[in-house]
Amino acid sequence: MKLILAYGGGSGGYYPYTQKPVDYQPYRPVYLFRGPPPDAGFSYGLYEDEDTGKKYYAELGLDSFSPLSGKSSKLLEEMTHEQIEQKLGDDLKQDHLGERSCQNCDSKYFDNFHLTLKGRDDFFCHRCGSRLPPADKDTCQVEEATSAPNIGKDPSVIAFVKRSLELLMKSVQMKELGARLGERYGLSPEKAQMQVFLALKDAIR
Repeated sequence: MKLILAYGGGSGGYYPYTQKPVDYQPYRPVYLFRGPPPDAGFSYGLYEDEDTGKKYYAELGLDSFSPLSGKSSKLLEEMTHEQIEQKLGDDLKQDHLGERSCQNCDSKYFDNFHLTLKGRDDFFCHRCGSRLPPADKDTCQVEEATSAPNIGKDPSVIAFVKRSLELLMKSVQMKELGARLGERYGLSPEKAQMQVFLALKDAIR
């Protein structure tokens, strides 16, 4: 019997037992995020831009447009804000998120695109599909210590808002409204309730 030591022959042959990959470290893909910060309590989804093949996270909506192409995107998975925080980890730190705004629908939100997609400034609103104006450098940086205090980040305010949202979500009126809207628009009651919260947010702004 002849022992085969290498494939391909010569000194450049492939030795299957000595040249196997040795790096088995878990690979963590880079995730793109767009929407209100997870501590706002919204539900999110993992979406895919089928034109570019890229995946990103954004809050659930009636129709989500890809921030990379402006076309309708495909929802792959629904997720809670706790799952988003666990999945993205440090990618959601305040200094990793830049504020963006849409002049067409007047939406305001945050994303980490400036870190992951460096050199690209051609993005679209994921709520209406309109092209966004180029981001100012200041919007992708943390506020300076001399700026006005952000009361919305105060722990007592966050706790108060979270409790209020939980009470509103559990209220009979919200459940009934979610059920009616879900039946009217062909949505789950949870998705309909999320749209009510987005409307409430827009009305406050």
